[in-house]
Amino acid sequence: MYSPLVVLLVTLTFLCPEIPACSPPLGWKSISLEEVLFNSAIVVYGKDVGHNLTANRTQDVRGEVFLQVYCVLKKDSSGIPENITLSPVSIADPCSDWTHRFIPGQMIILGLKRSSADTFTIHMEGDFANEAIYKGDTDTYNKATKVCGLQTITVPDGRNASLISDCPPHAVPADAGCVMPSGTTDFRVSMILLPALSILASTLKL
Repeated sequence: MYSPLVVLLVTLTFLCPEIPACSPPLGWKSISLEEVLFNSAIVVYGKDVGHNLTANRTQDVRGEVFLQVYCVLKKDSSGIPENITLSPVSIADPCSDWTHRFIPGQMIILGLKRSSADTFTIHMEGDFANEAIYKGDTDTYNKATKVCGLQTITVPDGRNASLISDCPPHAVPADAGCVMPSGTTDFRVSMILLPALSILASTLKL
């Protein structure tokens, strides 16, 4: 006869689905939204409009996500089309409490890197699970638009300029201060502080 413990373990093995393990590397730390978006080359707000996905043996669903961009919070030297493809992407993140990050119809905020004219990858800060993927709710949008460099909000190429009204209200007036992530320095700030510090140092020597 098998012990009750053995029977229980065997039963759980059959009943419980395979769950990808979350094992961050030693020394890993979570990075703030402000730092991730500040370091992203491109930041957009838009709607998940569809997927082209496949599942692999570890049950990790990967493929393409199609996004309709409503607002561009930050862009590179090229224009951002209204309809873009995110590829490759992973739909579920076992290390996040938001396990289904891409759902058709859902609004989302993304930090991106350009692969081609209309194809992008998700910006990742560090080397594990600090991807620039955030829910597009009002609170998160307001938090994002307070980050330095994300105050000039425009519509993407191909979208009627009047539809800027589809973007949530701008959280920070143009003349208000923006949020700098800890450990970073805004060039505009450094241009003011460095001369001031130099004068102060000279004064202290007198």
